[in-house]
Amino acid sequence: MKKTCLLLLLCLSSLLGHAQLNMTLVGQLPYDVNLSNSWGWTAPDGTEYALVGLYNGTSIVSLADPANPVEVFHIPGQNSIWREIKTWGNYAYVTNDQPGTTDGLVIIDLTNLPASAPYYHWNPELDGMGTLNTIHSLFIDEFGVLYLHGSNLNNGGALFIDVDTNPIEPIYLGKGPQLYVHDSYARDNVLYAGEILNGTLGIYDVTDKTNPIPLASQTTPNAFTHNTWLTDDSQVVFTTDERPGAFVTSYDVSDFGDVRELDRFRPAATINTFVIPHNVHVWNDWLIVSYYSDGCIVVDGSRPDNLIEVGNFDTFIGANGGFNGAWGVYPYLPSGNIIVSDINNGLFILSPTYVRACFLEGQVTDAVTGQAIVGAKVDIQSDQANLAQSNLTGTYKTGQAIPGTFMVRFSKVGYYPVLAEAVLENGVVTILNVQMSPAPTYMVNGLVVQEENGQPVPNANVLVVGEQISYNLLSDNNGQFSIAAAYEGQYNIYGGAWGYLYASIDGATVDANTGQLVVFLKQGYQDDFIFEYGWVKTADPNADSGFWVRGLPLETSNVGEVSNPAKDIDGDLGAECYVTGNILSTNVGAADVDGGKVYLTSPVMDLSTFQDPVISYNLWFYNSGGNGNPDDSLVVRVSNGSDTIILENIKESSSAWRPVSEFHLAPLIDLTENMTVIFETGDRNATPHLVEGGVDAFLVVDAFVNSSKETVPGVTAGLMPNPFTGTTQLRYRFDQPLEGAMTLTVFDVLGRPLETQAIVNEEDTITIGENLPAGYFFATLSSNGAPIKTFRMVKVE
Repeated sequence: MKKTCLLLLLCLSSLLGHAQLNMTLVGQLPYDVNLSNSWGWTAPDGTEYALVGLYNGTSIVSLADPANPVEVFHIPGQNSIWREIKTWGNYAYVTNDQPGTTDGLVIIDLTNLPASAPYYHWNPELDGMGTLNTIHSLFIDEFGVLYLHGSNLNNGGALFIDVDTNPIEPIYLGKGPQLYVHDSYARDNVLYAGEILNGTLGIYDVTDKTNPIPLASQTTPNAFTHNTWLTDDSQVVFTTDERPGAFVTSYDVSDFGDVRELDRFRPAATINTFVIPHNVHVWNDWLIVSYYSDGCIVVDGSRPDNLIEVGNFDTFIGANGGFNGAWGVYPYLPSGNIIVSDINNGLFILSPTYVRACFLEGQVTDAVTGQAIVGAKVDIQSDQANLAQSNLTGTYKTGQAIPGTFMVRFSKVGYYPVLAEAVLENGVVTILNVQMSPAPTYMVNGLVVQEENGQPVPNANVLVVGEQISYNLLSDNNGQFSIAAAYEGQYNIYGGAWGYLYASIDGATVDANTGQLVVFLKQGYQDDFIFEYGWVKTADPNADSGFWVRGLPLETSNVGEVSNPAKDIDGDLGAECYVTGNILSTNVGAADVDGGKVYLTSPVMDLSTFQDPVISYNLWFYNSGGNGNPDDSLVVRVSNGSDTIILENIKESSSAWRPVSEFHLAPLIDLTENMTVIFETGDRNATPHLVEGGVDAFLVVDAFVNSSKETVPGVTAGLMPNPFTGTTQLRYRFDQPLEGAMTLTVFDVLGRPLETQAIVNEEDTITIGENLPAGYFFATLSSNGAPIKTFRMVKVE
């Protein structure tokens, strides 16, 4: 059952030890199957046990020595990726929600552990509804009432079962509405139901188990209400939405007639990676959350309107996002240790150090008008990631686990940033109010030109990126672009057009002294899909899903395997790529390629002047599931307008971006001015499977071309210094006697000649640039009017 590879365990422990805050690894037990939820139980003699849901049953693990957990029993069960566990007295109750299974409710007698663990199946005929076979989850309240959720009966609505009277012969008490409930929490005969398909927190009076009375209904932020948990004083309930990038949310439920949202929490360190929250539990006003690929996270909930992360331990090694990592946590052992069941890596025993947050709160206002500033970003300059913004009244609430003196940065589009000092203490609310001064705006003018000759590039894309604002621009027919009112500050500028490679200007300053910005583009074809260049998406008539989409990839997974990527390829420009389907869904098959083939075709490329064009790109291809062995593929073709060849036909499935593919095209196909590249994938109707594809980092360059603009046969030349102030000098030497009229002409970026000098000597040094203003220029050596060598010049103040 258990993996015995000590090396694997040691490697995991070493890697995981670096991803933690106020939590340490005590012990770990790997398995050779995937895990689901977990729970804990303490024997009368004080021995602690972990109860672990496995794909093939339930594992009972002794934590007598928590550093060396030992499985003492394996309770077999029908294969299932969903298994949930709760306890009442000396009995454990286990569910199975795999379609087609008939485990019903499994009851395990823990009384005589570690000597024995007899178990029973409860499959009753209930209230004329049918036989109880599958159950998604369960909860047991303080009265010994078992709440079953998501079963094959009552449309998945809650079932109320008495397990106190006779733990191995449960008694059916009643049922809730025929509204699917995923999970719930109950106390004082009030049920807080996670109505996942309805997207609501449903609150019911269940004093009469035959007649539940609705008290309140609250839509949660991501409308996929997964689980709920109540504070010890019953004043606040916390919910999770099991969606990528979703929240743990707090609600004031002191008045069922006025349920109010208080705050939302997401881990700041992985805020843009679509990490999914799973289950939240409450212990002494701390929230202990199983957070899938982020592992176990502890949040201080003592101020439920300001939820702050104060502990974490990442149990999962791999990319963020998706249904991998920590499924369940159990923080209620007398020892204080936390049980974590990681889908992929097994059972973890963690020791937490619970600390209260260092709270930082205040208001941000306009220094001139005194009005509240909405949306000001608040960043504590700390090793612990944090993130907050001011609300409609200018109020912000944030904090961290680490005490000390820190600088806090406040920023907002249209204002100068503010740095202020704050002294932070655990369990203390520090108030810091700030005023921000408005920043001026300036007109920005720019130009996109060809690096080789300074000619303007019309219809080029230009992206100007500031700290909190971006401008998407398009150059006009003269290659010019402008921003009428750009806020003062630092910007990165990216330019591109089909037929050119990307170019950038990093750290450009916009202020009263900003001159014309010039973006120089080299010839070639590059597309990291940050810009829309007009790729053509088509499909067979019978294809009904999985069409090619340009955007931020949204991860899906299939039984722990990533099927659709969570992010684009590392190291390229932007975060976009082309992927198939790409919808936000927990269902792996919701948008994969089905019914036929889908095609992605590049815009036309003129490679007729390329001597050695080299094409490169990165691909994603996943093919699994279905009946029989997967038999689909991702095919890459190149066409010259009349002939088409296959570059590669990928059949090997992978849960990662593939290494770069690279091909020299000249030996493979005639080069024309009508070249295209086609990416094709599909699902065979006769044998359907899961099919997902992706394309990123597309590039075509002429390998024959290097920095040869500096090397012209028969001419040796150099421009020094460059950039320059005042003047610069061109040193040149012709290896052959001069023939015809030789000239040196300086052009501005619009191609207008500014000065011309005759070349009369075969070797000489010429001083130029004295009368030029600061800016970008081109110096061209010509013979009888034909340019033979061009230099780019930059004059600075």
